[in-house]
Amino acid sequence: MAVEQMTRTACVRAGSGPARPREGADLPLRGREPELEPLQGRLAALAREEGGVVVIEGPPGSGRTRLLAEVRTRALAAGLSCRLETGATGGFPGPPGPMLEAPRTDSAPLVVCLDDVQWFDPLTSAALATLLDDSADTALLWVLAGERVPSVPSGLPLLERTRKGRGHRIVLGPMPDRAAIALAADLLGAEPGENIRHLVRHAGGMPGPVVELLQGMREDGLVAIRDGVASATAETIPRRFHAMVRRRLDRLPPPARVGVQSAAVLDRAFTVEELGLLTGFPVGEVAAGASAAVDAGILLSKDAHLEFQHDLMRQAIAETLPVALRRSLRRRSVDVRVAGGARAVDIAAALAASAVPGDHRAVALLREAAADLAPAAPSEAVVLSRRALELSGTTGPCTAEIVGETVDLLGRIGRYTEAEALADTAFKGFLTPQNEAGLRLRVARVVGHYSAAEALRQCRTALTLPGLPVGLRAGLSAVQALHLAQTGRAAQAVAAGDRVPAGTGPAAEATVLAARARIELSRLNLILAFELQDRADALLQDKANADTARSRTPEPPWAPAACGRAYLLAASGRIRAALRETDDGVRTARRTGHTTAAHLWSMARVGILLAAGRLDAVRTAADTALASSGSPPSGDGADTAVRYALGRAAVHLGDREGIRRCAADGARMMDDEAPAVRRAGAWLAALAADALGDTARVATLIDRAWEAPEAAGSPPGTPPDPADHVVLVRLALRAGLPGLASAAAARAESLDHGFTLFRGVAAQARGIVNGDADLLLHAVKLFEETERPLVHASAAEDAGRVLGERGDPAARHLLDTALDLYGAAGAARDAARVRRRLRLLGVRRAHRPRDGSEEGRWGLTAAEVEVVRLVARGATNRQVAEQLFLSRHTVNTHLRHVFAKWDINSRVDLARLVLAYEAE
Repeated sequence: MAVEQMTRTACVRAGSGPARPREGADLPLRGREPELEPLQGRLAALAREEGGVVVIEGPPGSGRTRLLAEVRTRALAAGLSCRLETGATGGFPGPPGPMLEAPRTDSAPLVVCLDDVQWFDPLTSAALATLLDDSADTALLWVLAGERVPSVPSGLPLLERTRKGRGHRIVLGPMPDRAAIALAADLLGAEPGENIRHLVRHAGGMPGPVVELLQGMREDGLVAIRDGVASATAETIPRRFHAMVRRRLDRLPPPARVGVQSAAVLDRAFTVEELGLLTGFPVGEVAAGASAAVDAGILLSKDAHLEFQHDLMRQAIAETLPVALRRSLRRRSVDVRVAGGARAVDIAAALAASAVPGDHRAVALLREAAADLAPAAPSEAVVLSRRALELSGTTGPCTAEIVGETVDLLGRIGRYTEAEALADTAFKGFLTPQNEAGLRLRVARVVGHYSAAEALRQCRTALTLPGLPVGLRAGLSAVQALHLAQTGRAAQAVAAGDRVPAGTGPAAEATVLAARARIELSRLNLILAFELQDRADALLQDKANADTARSRTPEPPWAPAACGRAYLLAASGRIRAALRETDDGVRTARRTGHTTAAHLWSMARVGILLAAGRLDAVRTAADTALASSGSPPSGDGADTAVRYALGRAAVHLGDREGIRRCAADGARMMDDEAPAVRRAGAWLAALAADALGDTARVATLIDRAWEAPEAAGSPPGTPPDPADHVVLVRLALRAGLPGLASAAAARAESLDHGFTLFRGVAAQARGIVNGDADLLLHAVKLFEETERPLVHASAAEDAGRVLGERGDPAARHLLDTALDLYGAAGAARDAARVRRRLRLLGVRRAHRPRDGSEEGRWGLTAAEVEVVRLVARGATNRQVAEQLFLSRHTVNTHLRHVFAKWDINSRVDLARLVLAYEAE
């Protein structure tokens, strides 16, 4: 009787109440198979008249209501009666009287499903608890679903009691990823595309948010379906999802709501203490609010940190705040994190998004973050540096320094035009003489690799400014010295270097040493050049060690100075070591995002590949380097060195079009203001004229290349090649200039005999002038010990020619050796010349395909074979580049050459030919 009275009272208080919309009740149940298994077992037991209690717990959106609907469907399918009722917020609605009167001993088996029991008021909860006890031995299955809501505690004792008593507990968590994707397909009626899948994963795997998100997107017209695939047309969070989030926020106590909204501006996990500092609330109050948000399914607690259930929830909550307040909170959150020990680089993104102009603390932190990122990630650093510049404004106390830092970073990643434009704007405005000089030094370093003339102009202009400190003046003079040395102005370079006093800093001193090493390299004084380069490298290493000791990432060496060692190694004949140096430089620059340095190292590598006799590789590397050079125009820097190597390769290859291009490049270079470029251009034009049979021009061009006032008898070219003394002897004799040929041989004999390559060059040059077979045979022996196959071949050819003229049978073996070496290098023009010499001796050697380490199969190089095999299997150029650790420019170049060699114009033809060749 007491129970009946309680029931009547509860029914009067409860009434019928409005029901919440069902969450996807008409859709298949996804991802809840493990939870359905015990429920199905309880239904089977009920059919045997064994009752019980099952409690389903889960945060909002976990699918409790949908699971109860599935229980009801299965109960009815099994012939069992089922009643379903839902609580409502406010505590007044509850189970109606008929439902509480259901447990009678003579009743048929019955399933009673009660949803949202957390909203039952205390009287209803007490009545229901009594009923659960009284119906323990009846054919009645109670299935209760609810969540923890600390602000409405009346439902909690009921959940606790059933959990600890005879009830079975089911806790709903996120769905598996595949189930969430399947639910998305159900909702959209199409296969979810990649951006839809991405959104679903960001919804945290709970069915409620997924349903609200995707149904909202369809309602707002944010979904397009094409060919059975659904994709999002915008990244906007739909209104329906926002409404769901607002409902959840409204259920939180006001302090908890404020804390959650404030926390939404954070992009990461946070602590209660950090949230307290951000909101200004006491830690205890914040902790209580956080606990309520965790129970409401908004936050997660992990290892003393809090984070949002999913990122869409965080983003939607953040969007409930006015933009100005959101920005202010985000800016304040940065200070909170910095106070907690966060590094500048860790808070940079939030700071860049939230700071306003004039925020000097933000400017300082962004500069610090950019400096930390610059050595390894200059592309990311430049974004922060630019933002610091915007915040500083034109009148900020550090604006000039930030302009310089930004220019430097833009130069590193190859955005030269942008760097120069930024500097030009600064030059027209707010700079002091010292700031202007510092910026011009940075610009000189940026532009110097493609225009030494512009770098020198910047240095000259800066050095005229008054009141410069010693260190800055030294830095300008050092860069000036290096570019003067590179452009062939040795005396001026030495004078500029002398203006750099000792003790002005490792960077300036190392640059001067590198400049002097370059001067000695041009004179082929390699012992002294190596000594100077060693000292420069040691200074830079000491600086890197000091940076590491100060917990800073060392800056990679400035490439114009660092490339000097590779050039020295090549000039001394140590080609493999030189290539290792350039390869290491390219890898380091690419790994650290230094586009400009990678470009410079790649260009230096082209000339060394020429010395190695790898002519196809020269052409590929040169095409790649020139194609990837970006915005800077062809100038007097590394670009001309690449064109020089490409032209010389064309002469060896017998490429008539390439030789004509070589002549045009030489003519253009001869008009340059840099002496070294003019000399290299004249020498290139002389070689092209000789190859084209224009002997009349050769003498004049030789004079401009070798006898110019600044030449001092040193070979032109970058790097200078001692073997060019031999080429000069040969051209001089063909041009009818025996005196010049003899002088060239004498200069070769004056080279340092401590290097095998130099001794060989001296013997060959004199042997050609004198027709001395013994000297030429000696040169052949010496070159066998070097890494210069084309030089070795030329000596063997000269020795064979002289012996052949004497009728010596040894001539054939020497010419065979020359032909094999030329053939392996692909030097078709040289090989054809040797075949003619052999025919004069009565020997016919058919043309045969090249082989060796650099040659592959099917008339392609080994590198080209690797590329075509992958392309034939269906790989894209990007995939080929990733698999072979090449740039996409290089892959494009290889394919261009293959298409030309095989006379095809499609990847289909390529695949067909590869299959045919592989089948042979």
